[in-house]
Amino acid sequence: MNKEAVLNLERELQFSKFTHEIGLKIALDIIENVQEHKRKGVSIRIVYEGLLIFQYLMDGRKESPWLKRKEKTVLDSGHSSLLTFVMSDENPEYQKWMKDETYAVCGGGFPITEKNEVKGAICVSGLHHEEDHRLIVDALKKFT
Repeated sequence: MNKEAVLNLERELQFSKFTHEIGLKIALDIIENVQEHKRKGVSIRIVYEGLLIFQYLMDGRKESPWLKRKEKTVLDSGHSSLLTFVMSDENPEYQKWMKDETYAVCGGGFPITEKNEVKGAICVSGLHHEEDHRLIVDALKKFT
């Protein structure tokens, strides 16, 4: 996925009003998608306005730093973690983040944007990073 495609998705998949219940529905949709397509289990983390509103580790998943790393990447960049990956060659800040174990310069973190302001992040980990990203995008398309 190229820079413009990722940015277009970020612009398109915004909320007029996000709620904790919408976050739960998005998470359940991601879980259903994984089960329906018989993918291996994923971990999901959703934070909104500084609160952890959902976290789930599907069977076979263990606690790992990837969800929090993706969250930090989204919140510090104001963009999806996939965008930091796509732009890492041209952005010196993202190049530094690649060496910093508190960031995840890869797909799987997406901003919760409300009226053009990033208010949180939806993070998925466990598949190839572009598949993690796609799971979030597929769910967001149903709820934004």
